[in-house]
Amino acid sequence: MKRFVLIGVLIAVILLSPIFLLSRGQANKIKLFCHLLFHSLEEVRRDYAARDCSGFSATEIRRGSFDALVTGYCKPRAENFANRQDFLCAVGLNCSCPNGRDEAAGCAMGGSLVWSPCHDFDDQNTDYCHQTASQSKPQAGTVAADWHCFPQNSTVTINGQDYQVTDRGAAITGRRFDIWFDNCQDAFKVLGIYQINF
Repeated sequence: MKRFVLIGVLIAVILLSPIFLLSRGQANKIKLFCHLLFHSLEEVRRDYAARDCSGFSATEIRRGSFDALVTGYCKPRAENFANRQDFLCAVGLNCSCPNGRDEAAGCAMGGSLVWSPCHDFDDQNTDYCHQTASQSKPQAGTVAADWHCFPQNSTVTINGQDYQVTDRGAAITGRRFDIWFDNCQDAFKVLGIYQINF
């Protein structure tokens, strides 16, 4: 009997989670949640990265927007990590590495997303995470995007807010965007599927 009650509660939580998120203005989280019911986060990332960002459906054109996977990136600080390798992995995920990448080592997030960490560097005396592909300093209100569709210094509107495209990345292709945050905690919270206006 207890098992059936537990299963019932679990099903109710799963079914009511989207309603709770929607009531808190979190439609972008609901869309991601629905994808994650059937796919891993890495599969969702690959799917949106592979989607054409230059051609849009009749519905998207009529609506004047399309959905995209949006993540956040930031400048990790060594003091926020328990060990050096985790810090080097975080820098490798968020920025260009000052001394290049350690291709022999690997970082993983939940077992699905794998990338190379940075070679060790003196983070107290070496600039890192300090320059975008546009050669400008990353700052709030800037975004990394696929420059084939969203050229350098163009503007995109994500969930009603304007961002300037100043950066790009190997994984930021298709319908993927990465918003810069000065605070890494805020960068973690932005993950979702957002409406991009064109």
